[in-house]
Amino acid sequence: MAFWIDTHAHLQSESYAADFEDVLTKAHAAGINTILLPGTDWPDSQLAVELATRYFEHGIIAAIGVHPHDAKTFSPQVAMNLRELALQHRGREVVAIGEIGLDYHYDFSPRDIQKQVFREQLELACDLDLPVVIHDREATADTLAIIAEVAAHRGLRDIPGVFHCFSGSVETAKIVLKHGFYLGFDGPITFKNAKKALDVLAVCPRDRVVLETDSPYLTPEPHRGHRNSPAYLPLIGARVAEVWDCSLETVAKQTTRNAQQLFLLK
Repeated sequence: MAFWIDTHAHLQSESYAADFEDVLTKAHAAGINTILLPGTDWPDSQLAVELATRYFEHGIIAAIGVHPHDAKTFSPQVAMNLRELALQHRGREVVAIGEIGLDYHYDFSPRDIQKQVFREQLELACDLDLPVVIHDREATADTLAIIAEVAAHRGLRDIPGVFHCFSGSVETAKIVLKHGFYLGFDGPITFKNAKKALDVLAVCPRDRVVLETDSPYLTPEPHRGHRNSPAYLPLIGARVAEVWDCSLETVAKQTTRNAQQLFLLK
């Protein structure tokens, strides 16, 4: 059986409160041996780390941070809490800062606050020498500008992180890749209208691709319309195999190796 790493799944969300262990069992049966839970705010990050601590031997790890939707909840106390939690669990349960970034589609938090919170969390990642999981929706210019600003003043890791669920153009992908980032691909690449993402996947170096489910969102075909699950990650991998013209096992081995490099996993 091929083995996989789901680099982005919100299993700490309420959607899995009733059947978390069953979801985990089914993921393992599908060959998913590691699942990264990204935090979206301070309580959610705490819960992700709690689950990673409890189920670490079952392949659960965490990223902690404040999502752009929740940037308005960020405060000096939250920043301190995140730093302390990361220091306590860094290198074991906590492997990244995220999910952080900018979202100008919904604007659930004011844009100026989003930018400041994104900047502060990038700097936190620099302080802790951790990669970042970046959410960028309709905000690419500002996202790249802030990354460049922090890179100029603080420097970034050789592998600074991943652009989660990358949805930009080929031209944007080339800029992101030039900064050293990896690209995350999700269920939408299985959709019929996926041409843009597939064009990016076709030009992205194979050693810079990681796979994600973003569970419970972005469910791949043929399960679209239902709650997503890490067990569906091989469906995304199968689409990658078509684009790469290779075996499913090759995709599993390559993307697993990539995720291990990105998050310094053993």
